Amino acid sequence: MKSVTFSEIERVRKGPHRPTSLAPAQRRTILLLSMVLGLPALAFAFHLVDPTAPLGYIVVPVLLGGLLPAIAPTLPGRFEVTTRFSACHLVGTLDDAMESLGYAPAERSPGTVRYRMRAARWSAGKNADITVTVRDHMLEVAGPVRTLHALRQQLSC
Repeated sequence: MKSVTFSEIERVRKGPHRPTSLAPAQRRTILLLSMVLGLPALAFAFHLVDPTAPLGYIVVPVLLGGLLPAIAPTLPGRFEVTTRFSACHLVGTLDDAMESLGYAPAERSPGTVRYRMRAARWSAGKNADITVTVRDHMLEVAGPVRTLHALRQQLSC
């Protein structure tokens, strides 16, 4: 697909956007360090506040809170596919790629296609849907970041 270009996948934020100057690798390193150092420090601080509390009541919630960054790939994101020809010709290719990822077309309307996961999983629901907006020379694809990475890789082959 030489006449097709893909934008970077960006997270869709519902609140105000804060620009960051750190590269993704630096952000991951800082997150990892804060998790490795911060979670034990937080558990220790809670233990100092109430030494009689069972350790399980402190450690389990701290660890569950530490898992929040692991769900970041399920957060919503978007990317654009730009073509030199009419973008509606890419919808057939997109259908095939989505089918290989386990999605099926749920609804089609002029200018929009929504895909829904075939197999019901715990994460299935409206948050797992992929929405594609078809414009003249561009497709805008929105959905969970993890699925968008897989779709982008599937389409670029």
